[in-house]
Amino acid sequence: MWAEKKRDNYPVFLNADHHTSFESVKKCIDAGFDSVIIDGANLSFDENVRITKQCVNYARSVNSTTLVEAELGYIGSGSNVKDTIPEGAGILTKPEEAKKFVELTGIDMLAPSVGSIHGLIKSGKPHINEELVAKIKKVTGIPLVLHGGSGLRDEDFTNAIKAGISIIHISTEIRLAYDEALKKSLADNPNETTPYKILQPAVGAIEKVVYSRLKLFNEIK
Repeated sequence: MWAEKKRDNYPVFLNADHHTSFESVKKCIDAGFDSVIIDGANLSFDENVRITKQCVNYARSVNSTTLVEAELGYIGSGSNVKDTIPEGAGILTKPEEAKKFVELTGIDMLAPSVGSIHGLIKSGKPHINEELVAKIKKVTGIPLVLHGGSGLRDEDFTNAIKAGISIIHISTEIRLAYDEALKKSLADNPNETTPYKILQPAVGAIEKVVYSRLKLFNEIK
């Protein structure tokens, strides 16, 4: 993969999202992903440190430019629509633990728990704690990633970015737009068999969501 990117100058960045074992992360690093996410958020602090450090050490031994991201504080799991916040999710990350975690592991990016939950929550999501974001950013000094962004209020996004968030995940929001548009396309065109015609509305729905969110995140009117 690295060879093809270098040869053809692909303007893409490949991220291997949410892996829970060193073996899985290792396969992604060996395959040439630009970044990998080791998710040990549901483990004890010490075990999360151990497996994350193992991933970081391996990444450094293979390619010094491979970025490693980790989670700290439980944000839940699954890019689906949930009725309510799952039990046990939403445990916020403590700044002092974040600082220690980064120092012990050497990660490049940190996804802390600051109020968001993976997936969409029908009952609504809590506000992002921007003060907590700012404190974690100050003590860690590395890029922070907001997981579980789908369904958050616009002001939560903008406040989080101003406080120190560098990357935002909105996977469920994108998937839901695709799913709804595809179902409508199939219902509206029951006799259509050409794949690109059936899928075109779904692709357009994704583009619309991404365009809207990029404008918001970059404060473009």
